[in-house]
Amino acid sequence: MMRSTMPVPANRRRRFRLLGLFLIPCLLWAAWFHYGYRPIHRLQGPRLIYWAGERLEDLRFLNPQTEAVAFLASSVALLWDSVGVQPREQPLYLPPGLQRIAVVRIDSHADKPATLDAAQLADTLRALVAAAHEPGTSAIQIDFDARTRERAFYSKLLTELRRQLGPAFPISITAHASWCIDDRWIHDLPINEAVPLLFSMGSEEPLVRHYLNASDIFPEPLCRGSLGVSTGEWWSVPVHRHTRVYVFNPVTWTHEAVENVRSHIHRGV
Repeated sequence: MMRSTMPVPANRRRRFRLLGLFLIPCLLWAAWFHYGYRPIHRLQGPRLIYWAGERLEDLRFLNPQTEAVAFLASSVALLWDSVGVQPREQPLYLPPGLQRIAVVRIDSHADKPATLDAAQLADTLRALVAAAHEPGTSAIQIDFDARTRERAFYSKLLTELRRQLGPAFPISITAHASWCIDDRWIHDLPINEAVPLLFSMGSEEPLVRHYLNASDIFPEPLCRGSLGVSTGEWWSVPVHRHTRVYVFNPVTWTHEAVENVRSHIHRGV
């Protein structure tokens, strides 16, 4: 009787080992795919967003179900010993129910570096909070080409902005594409997304094109859910259907220009 039952546990152990050898690679592959390719960092809402700069824009023909607007709410100048804030002055006409993302542009001057002290931090933060609280605004986006010496200031600014707006308020930033590839200093910023800008890249364009021709995913997770393109420089790499696309237009938006964008996005930028 004992001889007839002895092989059973051994057979079970072999089956479990075989099952484990099969399941472990599958689980590892699934985890790699989930965390490597799923665009987990992006704002909620329509996939297609139009940037509206400081000029009169009439975008009442947009579709609130599938489109949104990121509008320039104010501009902040980091001067040597002060901060200049310029609110939006041009009218912006939008259809009811359209998602509105307030954009704050921050500029600095290399020839006259700002002190980046506590007073400048407080003044800049005040402008960001004011933009986030504009009526109808559902998120804020900061557009700042932070130089190396300004990164600590920017990090503190975003940390304090997150504290004041709370953990649920969506915060987006624009990013040089290089920040998403080999210069990933933004990795620990308290934001919901970083939008890699694939236009006006200057000297880093060959690096970015070479990288994305070999791999269609950015190493930095914050950059995987969205991207920024321009009507004058259509990107040749296909856009994933879950990726949010921000579109810049150097001139005033027209119905024809919007239809052209829709056509591009529909068939892949």
